[in-house]
Amino acid sequence: MSIGNDGPTGRGDAKRRAVVQAATRAFTTQGYEATSMDAIAAEAGVSKRTVYNHFPGKRDLFRAVVAGLYEGLNVADPGRLPPDQPPDAVLPAFTRELLTHMRRPEVKGLLRLVIAEHQRFPDLAEDYLKEGKSRAVALLETYIASQHARGRLNAPDPATVASQYLGGIKEVMFWPTMLGLPVHADDDRVIAEAVGQLMRAYGR
Repeated sequence: MSIGNDGPTGRGDAKRRAVVQAATRAFTTQGYEATSMDAIAAEAGVSKRTVYNHFPGKRDLFRAVVAGLYEGLNVADPGRLPPDQPPDAVLPAFTRELLTHMRRPEVKGLLRLVIAEHQRFPDLAEDYLKEGKSRAVALLETYIASQHARGRLNAPDPATVASQYLGGIKEVMFWPTMLGLPVHADDDRVIAEAVGQLMRAYGR
């Protein structure tokens, strides 16, 4: 029996992707509570049983949505933040990639969902951090730790340094967009200033 892309495994993977894509659209447009597994099944063009075969509950599906949206950033690609390269050489490209990701409508919709529904569903925030944001930020923390070990940075607490760096950029370039406000600052200028501040504060 074939289990390639056209066999049972391939069809199963395709159905799973369809379910996750349908759930992404539903969660980010209708919210978590208002989205039913029946509606997701109908949107994905599969049976409700198929949905439950892949995802026992709605929270399991939500985790898959978060992981799917952050998949590209969560891959530990050594070419993204090579430890042999100094911060001013690699951080600008990484930060531009991160900003592009964060500005995706579905990613912003996911964050709005977590904020809006955290009182009724506090576990969603935990899932968002565990499956998405924390994994992506961990890549930066690991890189900063490598620079500390190599003597380029004096950063014994990489998590704090990463939070300060990303916080300064997101405060200017991302959070206003979550409120529907325009951003007039230039990406490259803000990133260059943030990298410069990091080096002045922690560079050796």
